[in-house]
Order: sequence, then C-alpha cells, then structure tokens
Amino acid sequence: MPVSPHTSLRRVQDRTTDVRRWLDTGDNTAVLTAYLRDEPVDHRWLTTYQRLMHDLLRAVSHACPRRVPHEAPTPSVVLRPHRR
Repeated sequence: MPVSPHTSLRRVQDRTTDVRRWLDTGDNTAVLTAYLRDEPVDHRWLTTYQRLMHDLLRAVSHACPRRVPHEAPTPSVVLRPHRR
C-alpha cells in the first residue's frame, strides 16, 4: 500500500529523533566518537547503533522516490569532421 510523502518524511524525522535521543543518553556520543576513530566499542552499543542507523536509512530510502538511471541520449545526427 503506498504511503503519503508526508507520512514518509514523518518517519524519517522520527528515526532521526530516535538517533539524537539515544546519542544524548549516557556517554553514547563519546562512544560514537571512539567508534568513528576505529577504537573498540561495546558489542551491545554497536548493535544498537547499527539498528538505529539501519532504521533511519530504510526510512530515508522509502521517502526518496526511485530514480531511473540516466542514459545519455543517442544523437540522431552524425557529425562529420569539418573540411576546408
């Protein structure tokens, strides 16, 4: 069943809020910094982070319309070198 653009964008906002609230809890922001620096992090923290990001990215992909790959138009006129 199709979902309205408003509903899709609302889901993106909700998932973004989930991530922001989670990062504001405890030392999650500090752990994120460590993770981004390739430092070891707790497995449970990493699982939660990956789930939140997956949910956010899925909401974004559902909110964005699918695009058809761009193909260069085939010229209908053959250009010949200029002769002098």
